[in-house]
Amino acid sequence: MSNAIIVKPLPWASISASSTAAGYDPAYTGNDHMGVVWKTEAGAATRTITVDMGADVRIDAALLLGCTGASAAWTLKVQAATAAQGSSFSQLSYDSGDAPFLAGSVAPTSNRGRALWLPSSPAAIPSARYWRFVISGLGAAAVTVGRLILGRRIQLARNFQFGAAFGVRDLSTLDFSQYGVLLRRRGVKLRTVGISFGHTRRDEVEAKVQPLIEEVGNSEPIALITDPDAHEQRQNRIYFGPLVGDLSTIWNKPDGFEWRASLVSLNA
Repeated sequence: MSNAIIVKPLPWASISASSTAAGYDPAYTGNDHMGVVWKTEAGAATRTITVDMGADVRIDAALLLGCTGASAAWTLKVQAATAAQGSSFSQLSYDSGDAPFLAGSVAPTSNRGRALWLPSSPAAIPSARYWRFVISGLGAAAVTVGRLILGRRIQLARNFQFGAAFGVRDLSTLDFSQYGVLLRRRGVKLRTVGISFGHTRRDEVEAKVQPLIEEVGNSEPIALITDPDAHEQRQNRIYFGPLVGDLSTIWNKPDGFEWRASLVSLNA
């Protein structure tokens, strides 16, 4: 088990795709409405989506969420080109090679697949302006992506401690009439996670945690991978949503802090 990873989505300048079905703009992958998606037309074995960051930026983590219909046959390749190299990708500063598209073999309850790119040597990834995601092995299937997240990982030196809570926020309502009749309105069930980093160094809080919570507050979502190691269950270890509750860090010992992070996941 490796330490949990947190990724704050970076903004981009523009985004384009090799194919887009009518009514499914690739720009939709930048909003936080998981039901508003980019979708390609069917009929090709490979599709691409390309992000222009506006300037050379170092990225060492990417997630594609809400990928309805994704299968074990699909592969994902991440390529990058600097501003000087241009957007044609005739020259590359980075090429990950093909890897399985899905982060793990066990599908989420929602059946909306999750892809994860985490290079093993993040410090070796160069800064680049253009980032292309090549999805292959499609047969004739269409690609659907609800959210594309590019960012730099935060991985604290010490992992969260035992007492982690994993649950569900049920948006349904249930009551009874005065005659004892069941009154039920079914709603979406959103996954939740609550973890505590009880042994966080002061320099980590000042350089990583405090800037993060000051930037995102309770309104901007972040990605959380509770265990990034390759595993059949890794899709279900990916969460994306806003932090909820208290956002403070607690100075609980002379040389250390505690940070309690609770999150409601939009990728149900």
